[in-house]
Amino acid sequence: MTSFQRDAQKTLMLYACGPVLLFLVLGIVLIAASWQHYVVTRSDDVRMAATGRMEAWLSLYDEATAAVVAEDAETHGGLVPALRNDANARAELSSKLYRAANESRSGALFFLLDDERRIVLGSWKYLPASLDQTPADLGYLSRLHRAEAERLDEWLDGVSETAPDLAIGRRLSQGMVFFLLPGRFLMQELYSPYLDIVVTDEYDNVVLATDGRYLETDGRAPRKLATPFHMTRGLATSAGERFYVTSDVLSTGWRVTTALPVTDLLTRYAMGMGSFFVVLLIFLPLLWQSARREGDARARAVHEQAARATAIADIRRLESQFQPHFLFNTLENIKYMIKLEPESAVRMVMALSKLLRYSIHGQERLVRFSEDLAYTHGFIEIQRCRFGERFLYEEKGLESASHCFVPRLILQPILENAIKYGESDDGTIHVVVTARHEDERLVLDVCDDGGGMEAEELNRLRAMLASEEDPATHTGLYNVHRRLQLLFGSMFGVSMRRREHGGTCVTMTLPWQTTLMSEEKESEGIKDASHRDRGR
Repeated sequence: MTSFQRDAQKTLMLYACGPVLLFLVLGIVLIAASWQHYVVTRSDDVRMAATGRMEAWLSLYDEATAAVVAEDAETHGGLVPALRNDANARAELSSKLYRAANESRSGALFFLLDDERRIVLGSWKYLPASLDQTPADLGYLSRLHRAEAERLDEWLDGVSETAPDLAIGRRLSQGMVFFLLPGRFLMQELYSPYLDIVVTDEYDNVVLATDGRYLETDGRAPRKLATPFHMTRGLATSAGERFYVTSDVLSTGWRVTTALPVTDLLTRYAMGMGSFFVVLLIFLPLLWQSARREGDARARAVHEQAARATAIADIRRLESQFQPHFLFNTLENIKYMIKLEPESAVRMVMALSKLLRYSIHGQERLVRFSEDLAYTHGFIEIQRCRFGERFLYEEKGLESASHCFVPRLILQPILENAIKYGESDDGTIHVVVTARHEDERLVLDVCDDGGGMEAEELNRLRAMLASEEDPATHTGLYNVHRRLQLLFGSMFGVSMRRREHGGTCVTMTLPWQTTLMSEEKESEGIKDASHRDRGR
C-alpha cells in the first residue's frame, strides 16, 4: 500500500467519521449545556436567593434593634424606666417595632424586657414557654443579658414545633430587645421544588433542613450535616446517591448548603453516551472497509494521471486557491459596510465586480504590470471604503515598471496581508508599494508601519516560504511565492524583513520582462523552473 493510498484512506475515514464525530461533539455540548442550566445555574440561583433572603432578614432586624439601643442611649435614665412612665413613648416605640416585625411578613414577634425579664413592650403579653421557663442563668435571654453592644443571633429549639426559631436581639442599659422569626416561615421561604437547602450554624449544627437525608444518622450527632456535604462546590455521594453540592457562608458565620440529587441525570447521560459508542463500534468496521475500497480506487486514478501532471497544474492549483480566499475576505468587508455605509458598499461592490472579471475571466498568466495595478486599485478602493481615513496607501516608482509582465494579481495578496497585520499603535494602516529595477530584476516592496513581528515569527514565516507544503495560514504569501518560483525559478520569489523603525516589508523579486514569450516557450520555461525548484 502506497503512502498516497494510506493518506486517501485516512482522509475518507475522516470524512466518513465526520458526521459521527459531529454528533459526538454535539452530544457532549448538549450534555454540558444541560448540566450547566439544570444543575449548576439552578443550584447557584437557589443558593444565592436563600442567602440573600437570610442576609436581608438579619439586616432588617439589626437596624431595628440598633435603633432601640440608640434611643436607649439618648434617653436620660434609660429607655426602660422612661417607657414605664410614658404611655405615648410606649405607643410610639411599639408602633416602630410592629412595623419592623411586619415588614418581612414573616409573623415575627418582638419583645422589650427589663432586667427581670418582665415584658415592657411585646407582640404577646407573655414570653414563649421555652424562654419563660428557662433558668435565669441559662438560655438565650441570659446570654443576651450578658452581651455587650453587639447583636446576638441564635437559633432556639422548642419555640416552634416544625423548626428552630431565629432570635435577633441586643442588650439595653436596663433590659433587652429582640425579635423572634418563626422557623416555619423560614422553612417556607427557603423551600425550593428543585433541590434541598440546609442551614448550619457556626458550630456546624443543622438548624434548618428541607430534607432530613443530609444529616448524620449516628446517635452522637443527630443534628450534624453529613460529612460528604462539607464542600463549597462539587459532587457528593451519600447512601448510593449522587448530589451536586454548593454552599455560601453568611455574615454571621452560618453556612447555607444546597444539595441537588443528580443520580438519575448522570445515569441518563451515561446511557446516552454508552449507546452512542455501541453504535460507533458496530459501524466503524463498515466505515473502514468502505474507506479502504474508495482509497484504493482513488489511488489508481491518481497514478493513471500522474504522468500527465506538470508544473502548470501546480500554478493553476495555487491560482484556484487564491481566488476563493480573496473573494471570501472581500465579501466579508462588503457585508459589514452594507449595514454601516450603504453608499460605500455600492462602491465596494462595483470595485469587486471589476476584480472578479479580471481574476476569473482572464486567461493570460502574465499581464502588463500597469494592467494588474489598475485592477489592484479596485482592491485599494474597497479597503478605503472599509477603513476610511485610517488607511493610507502610497505608490513609489511604479510607473517605471508599468511595461513589465507580471503574474496576474501579484500585489493583491501581499497588500491584503499588510492591511491585516500592519495596523500601528494609533490605529492607522500605512502601506507603501515601491518598484525598482535591479540587475535585470523587478523588485516590488510592500511595506507597512505596523508593530512588526518578533524574530521567532519572522523565522517561522521564512521557513513556511521555504517549505513545499501548503500552510494552513498565510496562504496568500505562500501562493505568491510558489507561483513566482514555478514561473521563473528558485532564484525568484518572496522574502520578508523587519523594518528598523517598525513594521514589516515584503519583497517580491521577478525577472525584468518587457516582452511576452510564446505559449510553448513559456510552458518549457515553467517546466525547467519546476525541475530546478524540486532539485534543490
